[in-house]
Amino acid sequence: MMIVATVSSLEEIKLAEKADLIELRLDLGVFENLRAGRYIVTFRRRIDGGKYEGGEEERIWKLRSFAEKVSAEFVDLENDLNDEVFKAFNCKVIESYHNFKETPSFDFLKNLVESKRGDYFKIATMGKSNEDWRKIAKLLLEYENLIAFLMGEEFKFTRLASLLLGSPMVYCYVGSKKAPGQFELNEMIRMLEILGLRR
Repeated sequence: MMIVATVSSLEEIKLAEKADLIELRLDLGVFENLRAGRYIVTFRRRIDGGKYEGGEEERIWKLRSFAEKVSAEFVDLENDLNDEVFKAFNCKVIESYHNFKETPSFDFLKNLVESKRGDYFKIATMGKSNEDWRKIAKLLLEYENLIAFLMGEEFKFTRLASLLLGSPMVYCYVGSKKAPGQFELNEMIRMLEILGLRR
């Protein structure tokens, strides 16, 4: 399992040294003169909870250029992008689905996972009931290379629980929270140490 620290500035990268991977949010900050590292490069659109509002061609071009410049280990691509975009990257791909309003039906989510083109599939949806958590837990038990959890403070526990059900990554914050329900990086590390899952 890998702990991912999501960052929005060069200052936050310094706070993320204990993380296994660092997610660079290009829509939230400027990252100049970075050396190669264990990075996930993400350029999130506003409809997916980000700040980017420009054209898609420019976004994908910037994402690809930056990923190559820092020799990124992963890029995060939204699941509604076409196949050509996925083929344009020379690193591993996390294909992601975000829904800030609700958690769709199990069958809808299952179809997304089974149609994946990336190396990993990521599901982050807004939790409203225990039934939503049952959908996510069932998916995690049935599929490999799936990162899945519920957003929202009430369902914060699902980020930790997802690791116990096989999720290969958990996303944390340093500095300021980047998404509802995120754990702070050192808090997550302490919990995993208590559970004997990290030394």
